[in-house]
Amino acid sequence: MDISSLFSEVIPTMVIAWIFVIFFIISVKFERKIRRTFFGLIQPLIKPEKKLVSEKEEFSLEIFLINWYHSFRATWLSAPNNIRLALQSAWRGRERGLAIFSGVFLASLVMTTVLAYAVGLNQGFFQFSLENDVFDAKIDFQEDPEGLWEGRTNDSEVWESFCDDLTDRPEFSDCGLVFGRQGIRVSGFFDSNFANPQPLNVESVNSTTSDWTNVSWDFQEASENGPPINDQRTIRFYGDGIWDGELGERHSKSIIFGEWPSSASDAEVNRSIVLPSKIASAAGVEINDKIDNLTFSYVIEVYEVVDALQASEECNTILDPNFEVERLFCKDTMTVTNLTVAAIYEEGDFGNPTLLFHPLMVTDSVLSDEQKLILMQSDHGYLGVSVDRNQLPTSSTRAATNWLTDLGRDLESERGEVTIFDPNTGNETGTEEDWVPKYHEVANGSGIVLISVEYVDLISGTINFLNIFLGIIQVFDYILVIPIVALSFVVLLYGLVLSLEQRRKEVAIHRVIGGSEETLSRMMIIEVFAISSVAWALGFILASVAVDVVLRAVGFLRFTEEGDFNVDPILSIGSTTIVALLTIWVAHWRGSVTTRKFLSMEIDEGVRKVRAQREPYYALHLLIFGVGLFAFIESWIQSNGGFGSVGNSGLVTNFILNAILLLLGPFFLWIGGALVLSRIGAAGPQILNRLFGWSPAISDIRRGLSGSGSSKSVSQLSLILLLTLSIVTLAAVQGHTGTMVDERTTNAQNGADLMVQFDTSLTEQEARNQIMQSIVSIDDTDITEISSMTSVAQTITKTQVEGTMLITWVVFDGHEDTLIWDSQAIPGDDINEISETWRLGGYTAGQDARNSLNNPSIGKSLTLQYTTYEINQFGLPVETGVSETTVNYAGRHRWVPGISSIESDSVIVIGENTYRELVGNQTVDSHTSTTWMFELCDESESGCSSALETLSADLKSNKGVVSASDWSTAHEQNERNGGLIFGTPGLLSMMFVVAALASVSSAFVFLSLVLSQRKRELAILQAIGASPNQVIRLVLFEIMSILLMSMLLGVTLGLAVSESFNGFFSIFGFIFQLFLGQSVPIDRNLVWPWTEIIAVNGLVLVAVIISLLFTTRRALDSDLATVLKGE
Repeated sequence: MDISSLFSEVIPTMVIAWIFVIFFIISVKFERKIRRTFFGLIQPLIKPEKKLVSEKEEFSLEIFLINWYHSFRATWLSAPNNIRLALQSAWRGRERGLAIFSGVFLASLVMTTVLAYAVGLNQGFFQFSLENDVFDAKIDFQEDPEGLWEGRTNDSEVWESFCDDLTDRPEFSDCGLVFGRQGIRVSGFFDSNFANPQPLNVESVNSTTSDWTNVSWDFQEASENGPPINDQRTIRFYGDGIWDGELGERHSKSIIFGEWPSSASDAEVNRSIVLPSKIASAAGVEINDKIDNLTFSYVIEVYEVVDALQASEECNTILDPNFEVERLFCKDTMTVTNLTVAAIYEEGDFGNPTLLFHPLMVTDSVLSDEQKLILMQSDHGYLGVSVDRNQLPTSSTRAATNWLTDLGRDLESERGEVTIFDPNTGNETGTEEDWVPKYHEVANGSGIVLISVEYVDLISGTINFLNIFLGIIQVFDYILVIPIVALSFVVLLYGLVLSLEQRRKEVAIHRVIGGSEETLSRMMIIEVFAISSVAWALGFILASVAVDVVLRAVGFLRFTEEGDFNVDPILSIGSTTIVALLTIWVAHWRGSVTTRKFLSMEIDEGVRKVRAQREPYYALHLLIFGVGLFAFIESWIQSNGGFGSVGNSGLVTNFILNAILLLLGPFFLWIGGALVLSRIGAAGPQILNRLFGWSPAISDIRRGLSGSGSSKSVSQLSLILLLTLSIVTLAAVQGHTGTMVDERTTNAQNGADLMVQFDTSLTEQEARNQIMQSIVSIDDTDITEISSMTSVAQTITKTQVEGTMLITWVVFDGHEDTLIWDSQAIPGDDINEISETWRLGGYTAGQDARNSLNNPSIGKSLTLQYTTYEINQFGLPVETGVSETTVNYAGRHRWVPGISSIESDSVIVIGENTYRELVGNQTVDSHTSTTWMFELCDESESGCSSALETLSADLKSNKGVVSASDWSTAHEQNERNGGLIFGTPGLLSMMFVVAALASVSSAFVFLSLVLSQRKRELAILQAIGASPNQVIRLVLFEIMSILLMSMLLGVTLGLAVSESFNGFFSIFGFIFQLFLGQSVPIDRNLVWPWTEIIAVNGLVLVAVIISLLFTTRRALDSDLATVLKGE
């Protein structure tokens, strides 16, 4: 977020929300006063015994006005003075104010970050889902090109000038003229006429600098990835507005060679054409190559199949049938000449099918005026526009769809009077208001042209399609942040309690010297409100600024310098007001309740603190903890595949009950565990006293330790430490685990540094030569040679006894130098050991293959047979020989790097020596494959990643290369899927940082307040003869024992909650991997990041020691008489 947005949008929104909170508080007080007044009026009717008293009191206007004036003066005229006194009191009591500040600040920071993160995540998610769609909408004429041409123009310049009117609207960011698919005036993909509007198709290309003879213009993938509109390669001609601005930037992102023309004039001067990579590769085209002429076809007329005879008679040019949609298209051709290849773009995923896929793109300046006129008359001219995607509502996909629908309707129509006719007689019966076509005035020389447009939205369909998945993501992310949000409220409420408890005695003393209840109440509430307002504002601003960094998370505590998408996560007035109410108003409300409680006490009770404390609900705490422990055991059993006689389905076999248990269990374990274990943490002094009471170091303070830890404030301190440190542990464990899952997923999917698929089978040397050509071509010092390479051979064998046919994969010697194996993929956890087993005649089997072999035991032998065939004179295979070898079962494999785990389930894997025994040395030595994998550089080095990406891009443009996938790009994609789609790295990073800060600050602030409450106790110890050294050792041992015990229990609780959460993460991770087409669901084995956990606990320890020494020393330096008398 930039500074301008902060001052122009965030701060004004905060001011409005803050004013609303003030009015809300005033209205609540006013409502309460009205309710009391009303109750006073009806009280004599409800309680007749009060009537006699009220009858003696006569109403006096003078007395009423005097009372009203005194109330007004005390409330409003003295408000500035009350505010000043409250601020002075807050400054003098900085310790107690710091507790309120920290609670409200943390709550504001967390809630704002979570809400803003959700907004930014939704914005980024929309952009991610739309990144393959360059245009957001296609604007056509509302009327067909027939009759009087009402609402249309055949002047392409006039039509393009309408873009100026569109871009003046804040909703649109760019616009330009496109000659391509005809006007779409249908109700959707399922309209029978959806295929009628046809694109421009390439028919032929001729060039003296490249060979286009073998280039096929068939594009069957278009029909496979969308409605059967057209299965030929398309071409678009772009007007001036497409080459620069937002649309130019979107196009340029897919360029892999050359450069996207920087402006319309640049494209015009060079007569630029931009080619898709597969077409460029097939023709062997390079940048700046010339195309002598390019012929394309356009549609003149459309016929239904039943009118085939009429079509053949009327169409004198090209008659192109499309039997899938039962249409015949009459086409004619045009030719453009002297084009220059400016750039080559990578053909990515297939996006919205409306405009069809992966066209050739040419500047429309190569078209003559006559050609443009013909294309306009044939309805091939439309406006391609981009909307400002940051303005898309991100609260829900429905809101975004409604926004787009309203935008289109506003362009297409307006409210107007329409005539009503009697359906029976056909006579006019009147008029009514309805939507009517909207006509836009467009300048045409000295006159104007009226046009009506058809807005064809291209992105709402994509948003609707992803609605369910986005809902799953939001549910996942919101569940994930429940602990940190709950923690923020716990710190807020406990901070208020500890802070206001400090003022109990102050309130009682003020009442002794004549302070009124109204004045004291107002002073305390204003103080709480002032501190809360400042804390809320600072927390909100910090979260608004920091959320942009959180959104750029690509791993746990790892962030990119710039995000992949431009998002502006600014909260609405409603969300800002909610945060303000949940922080400022909650603090104000809690302060009011506590103040009224203090004022209702007897003065002696307030000074001496003799009021009885309510006992906590220990039985409920134990019940919650027990449910959480049961859920932990259930999750552990399921993640470990069972335990003893209990199967992998766990103890709870009912699906619904098991899902509820796994969902709620981690929270029960966290809350119940903190409540129960905090009592053990608070009893740390007694526990350590029993363990180390024999030590001479504490012999003289042993009696003082016997009653330590019994106070409510000490239990609250232990509870806060348990909650914060458990969240720190949870975030660190799950964050590092997620990062490791991303890396393991990439290893399994890509298999090696580089995986290349060729269109024909190549030998090792042929594949090496082709890769080396690209290495020389990119000339990058980080990749200069091929360290190692391998492939996986495939053949068919059968068992000797049963004759079971087996798909057999072969890993060659040295494969471990190239393939990136994972311990989850192989039996055991040592790849060198299993590689040696394969080399010595062992085999592994996937689950399905293992079942077909009757689940062999480890070491069981199996005789494999391989049959060779020759083709006889009749073209039939004839068996020429059978070879066999014996292999021993070594265990079950789950996948082979770079190959789908689904395929791996049904195969066995053998080593090279076994393969040689089956097929012979000659076949092995001349092995060919379409897929080869390469080890090229060390991915941990910064230059390796960019070099791999460059090499992969170069290979994709080479003739004969079907695909090239590098580890760096695949890893970035998996990281982005983890960060952008799931939101876990950013949220877990936020949870870790906030919980770490909360643990350190809470330990410092709350401990200072706890020790301040014990000034009198420490003074008594001094008065009865305890030395300062004894007092310091007593406090040090007591607090450190509570701290260390709470740390140990907090980390243990965090580890248990992490394990309990693992089932939740695994389920959602599996869903996400399947949705994104990832074929290797990695087991989420937890990673224990002891460095981060120890570092945070160390910081807490340092904060506690500083607070301990500072507060204790100050207490010892106080005047004993003053402390004992009670300030």
